[in-house]
Amino acid sequence: MKVLKYTILGLILLNIPTIVNEQISSVLSNLLSYFSFMLLVLYYILNKRTEKNVWMILIGTTFFLISSVSGQNYLPPTNVFLIYIIKFFIYIICGYELIKTITRNELYIFLLIGALTILLQILFFINPLVDYGRYSGFYLNPNNASFICLFGYGLTFAIDNKRLRLIGQIVFTLMGLLTFSRTFVVIWLLINLISVKINFKNIKVFVYGFALLTVFIISSEFLPYKNVRLQQLSSIMSGESVKVSELNQGSRTGTWMLYFNDIAENPFFGNGFNAMSGNTVNHRVGVHNMYLKIFGEAGIIPISIFVLMYMYVLIGSWKLFKYSPYLFILSIVLIVFLATNHNFFDYGYLLFLSMWIQSELERNKKEVELLQYT
Repeated sequence: MKVLKYTILGLILLNIPTIVNEQISSVLSNLLSYFSFMLLVLYYILNKRTEKNVWMILIGTTFFLISSVSGQNYLPPTNVFLIYIIKFFIYIICGYELIKTITRNELYIFLLIGALTILLQILFFINPLVDYGRYSGFYLNPNNASFICLFGYGLTFAIDNKRLRLIGQIVFTLMGLLTFSRTFVVIWLLINLISVKINFKNIKVFVYGFALLTVFIISSEFLPYKNVRLQQLSSIMSGESVKVSELNQGSRTGTWMLYFNDIAENPFFGNGFNAMSGNTVNHRVGVHNMYLKIFGEAGIIPISIFVLMYMYVLIGSWKLFKYSPYLFILSIVLIVFLATNHNFFDYGYLLFLSMWIQSELERNKKEVELLQYT
């Protein structure tokens, strides 16, 4: 069963079908994608079924049901839409059974490999017309790659082996910096602030981080393509002035504001599926915020469930901070990242990592309850 489990994890967490589509063949990519779903169903059949992820089922059901009837303007063809829905429910039903069996060390190794694909991209398959000086590895989008690095970095605080933890902190930091994601820098700093609460000695991570950043800026001269954000960062560290307008260029807040009027017009049932995803009549770019996407496309019911789910995760992980501080860190990473990304329903690795936090939270609760009882 381990071979089956690791095969599925490799295909989904490393985003293999998508990178194959980009670099090799769309036909092979489709085959690998459907193969991964077949394996998930097979894993579900062969294993003992346990509790379902009720939160995810409620979110998926209300979102797809309401968004499909509240607005028909952006709905894909019926067969495409049904396949999209089926894939999502395979992820959250069959995939949840798999997720429960993944240990911290197993997940850590897969995320480490995923982060290192950023280096592979620089060495072997960079596309200057698409990458524009930002790097994303197998995840194609630099912001998604930065999330993998952030999640992996947060998970390092759950790794007992000090050498393995240090390796991860270095790799996830350097690879995350190569995405040139402003979100990465902000959340990375937040993680390290939280880590000081875990152990004051973790303040040395800031020193390591600053040293890595300095080395990164110096060695960046050897990167195949330069990025404007790197030049801005270099200017700041050297004491040169940088215009605020340059730093804010392409910021998420400006993108969110494009959709506020649309959301306000239909707050109860939304504007319909895909209305917030970009390439619509009104806007060329997506909303880049999962909370706004759900609210704007399906209204108040699914967004309430979505927010309540993550409030439950955040509060629950905070209560266990003394025992499992990494859970609170990972919850923060995911919740903040979802405010900058609108592909929650699309990416298997995002759903898997979200469900892993939920599963790990429930497991830790039971362990703590047992510990207190004894």
